[in-house]
Parts: sequence; structure tokens; C-alpha cells
Amino acid sequence: MENKKRLIVWVLLLALTSVVLISFQGCSLFKKKYEKTESREYKFKASNFQKLIVDNPNGDLKIRKSDNDSLITVKAEITKFVTKKELDEPLKGINIDIDSTGNTLRLADVLNKDRSDFHIQFNMHHSTQINYVIYVPAEISIEIEGTNNIVDMKDINNDVKVDMTNGDIKLNNVYGKINVEMTNGDISAKLDSTKSLDFETTNGNIKLEVGENFSGVFDAKTTNGHIKRRNLNFGGIDEDKKEFRGTLGNGDAKVKLQTTNGEIKINKD
Repeated sequence: MENKKRLIVWVLLLALTSVVLISFQGCSLFKKKYEKTESREYKFKASNFQKLIVDNPNGDLKIRKSDNDSLITVKAEITKFVTKKELDEPLKGINIDIDSTGNTLRLADVLNKDRSDFHIQFNMHHSTQINYVIYVPAEISIEIEGTNNIVDMKDINNDVKVDMTNGDIKLNNVYGKINVEMTNGDISAKLDSTKSLDFETTNGNIKLEVGENFSGVFDAKTTNGHIKRRNLNFGGIDEDKKEFRGTLGNGDAKVKLQTTNGEIKINKD
């Protein structure tokens, strides 16, 4: 009987809270929402910075080589679901926090949970997303920290460090030192060469396609999965079902591939 009374009290409190919230928002929870996209662009003098950090972007991220070695260019595409009245107004409650002090350029999303943006908490399919395309000169090192993202890097000669949870990363012709740590995500790469390569994922697959002249000392390991090789002539092979060591070419670079639950594939591109 006592538990039943408590349940009734909780139901009444929940109902009262819902009524207050709906009144507070002018019933905006039930208004039809429309997709609105807004683009923003930022340019920075590259000589002022040694490092670029992108902190937990709330969307997908592409990194490309800058056509102008003197500039870092950030293009942001913001998508949000708004009411019909808000379609003709600039997007509110969304900022990109840019810290350009010192020799590090840091970018981070800021989604303000003010009254006008409160409905996001109740309508997850209407969530805000910011997709980035960032153009970076070769001398700038890149660090990315994120959750629930897809990161795509192509044709850059930069040192790269990525720490992600619940996402995927794709690398194509990235020539610097590469360090990727993933939790719940796949790593795929197509590389002709590298200074060093360290891929580690907890729950995910690793796929590495290398060019004709790729050179490196490989150390691959999976706990629950398989290691597969195709069309490659390794030397100094030492392997079993879960581990593989071998050398391609002159062994110029160290290549470490490790997954806990997943497959590792090493193929010739």
C-alpha cells in the first residue's frame, strides 16, 4: 500500500513538471520543426600556430590540405531544427568557441541550453549538428578529441593524434606521424608511406591498405579476432593466430596495429 502511494505521488509530480515545462516553452515541444542550415567560415594566420586542437565536435570532421600555406581555414556547416518563425532568423544558441591565444588554435562547439533551445533535450532526432571542413598547412600538428563522430583526413602531411569514442576514422594519404586511439569504432587507412603509425581500438576493426613502396616494421595484435594479409611480401615474419610481426621494404617506420575485439586486415592498395 505504501509503495502504491509513493508511485501515485511520483506520477503526479511528473505530470505537474511536464505541464510547467510545456507552459514555460509556449508549447514549443509540439510545434513542427524545420531543418535549417547555416554556414560560417573563419581564417587564421598559420604562422601564429604550431598545433590545431578540435575538441569534441558535435558532428563530422574533414581535414584537408590548405591551398594557402599561410592560412588555416575553418568551414562550419550548422544544422538545426527550428520552428517556422525561426527559419528567417539567424540560428540561436550555437557558438563555436575559438581560442587563438598562444601557439595552439583550439576549436570547440558550444550548444547553449537556454529557453529557446530547451526542446533539444526532449527531441533527440531534432538535435543540432555542426560539420567541419578544416584546411591546414603541413607544418601544423593536429589533435582531435571526440565522441560519436566520423573523422576523414585526406592528402595531408601533418602529425596527427586522435582520441575518439563511438565513431570511425578514415585516413587517405596522411604522411606524418599518426596516433589513433578508439573505443567502439573502426579505423581504415590508405597510405603510401608514413613516419610512424600507431592504431589502437577496443571494439572495432582495423583496415590498412599500403602502396607499392610502403616501408615499415609491423607489429599487429588482436585479442578476439583474426589478422589477415593479402598481396604483400613481408620479411622476418613471426606470427600466430592472434599476433603478427614482419617487415616491408627497408622497415623505415614503426607500424603498430592493435584491437581487442575485431579484425586486422593488411592489404596492398
